[in-house]
Amino acid sequence: MRRIAILLCLILTLPVVVADLDTTVDISYERKIENLDLGINGGAVSPLGDTVLIYGADGYAHIVSAKDAGNSNLDVSLENETTEELHSASWHPAGKSALIVGDDGVVLRYNSTTYALAEAEGSSSISGQDLRSVKFTPGSSVAYIGTDSGQIWKYYADTFTMIDNEATSMVTDIECLKNENICLVSTVSNGIAVIDQGDKVTWISNSRFYTWVGISCQDPLSTFCTIFGSGKKIAEIDVDTQDTSNSIMGEVSDFPKLQGDFIASDSAFGSSTIVALGPLSMMRYTQHNEGSFLMFSNDNATNEDVFLGGDSYGFSWENSKNSGFLITSYGRVVSFSPTEVDSVGFVPGIVIFLIALSVPGVFLGMIYWNSPYLQRKYAQLVGRNKSDEK
Repeated sequence: MRRIAILLCLILTLPVVVADLDTTVDISYERKIENLDLGINGGAVSPLGDTVLIYGADGYAHIVSAKDAGNSNLDVSLENETTEELHSASWHPAGKSALIVGDDGVVLRYNSTTYALAEAEGSSSISGQDLRSVKFTPGSSVAYIGTDSGQIWKYYADTFTMIDNEATSMVTDIECLKNENICLVSTVSNGIAVIDQGDKVTWISNSRFYTWVGISCQDPLSTFCTIFGSGKKIAEIDVDTQDTSNSIMGEVSDFPKLQGDFIASDSAFGSSTIVALGPLSMMRYTQHNEGSFLMFSNDNATNEDVFLGGDSYGFSWENSKNSGFLITSYGRVVSFSPTEVDSVGFVPGIVIFLIALSVPGVFLGMIYWNSPYLQRKYAQLVGRNKSDEK
């Protein structure tokens, strides 16, 4: 009995190798869109999820397949309508067109049927402004535009109207609730603003002490949005849909163990968000359970391709959980898929079975060792059995 108990103790002390879950995706460098630095600033996935509109320096605009971005035969090159840098794009909810905005008041309308780009009518009224962000509301033809100087404009029916000029710093992102025509605006140093359905703008006072770079309102069942800021900061905005002036920001926390810093955020699969870091790496954040997972690190990118590790983030999207594409600023296309965990990383089934047996066995053994009464009873039982055998 003593030998059995000692053996079980030894089994418990055996080293158990577990899977390394530091990263959750494997990346694969697919191709370059062109053999020059394209200066990609971002992208937008169509409402049907089949195509991605990317944009960048010198008026560059291009279409890639959302499902098979590695296949250059599915690309559509769009004619340059400007030499100004393009900073943001948003699809109309119907999916037939998109707006792209950029420096010096450039507002382009993209027609998904003809693949044509043209200057949006009425955009002369916003001429001279460097436009940084644009977003259509989910249930209307209204779009909001943020400028480099902090102004917020409304676009509707070929008319541009400034609705707020309280901020003095660059608008970094605009996102809207999934089921409400209510949007949030982030800035470099003026905090977070909420735009209600009547175009009223309210600034959240305690949000202005941080540099916010991205917003996520991915959960369609929630009126909470998540904001991401420099210094790897994160906070929740509780949007009061009845009176947006009562919206509040929750506690600010951070991710000190992550390398790099937050620089942008993009929509992901299943009410999640891809948070981009520089140097090039990505984190996946799920709002409803506040779960965060490192997708890949800059070391992973460098191991895949040394030039990839030195590139910067352009735009990324998921087609399913942990499966999708990244397009870098240079124009490199990278696919990612769930990490394949080596079988040696798992605890063998026989070891789990032995551990399950050993835990109660050890406790019983300890009781036996510390009980003279049980030891006498065991000796009597063994002695009686031996006598019966004679």
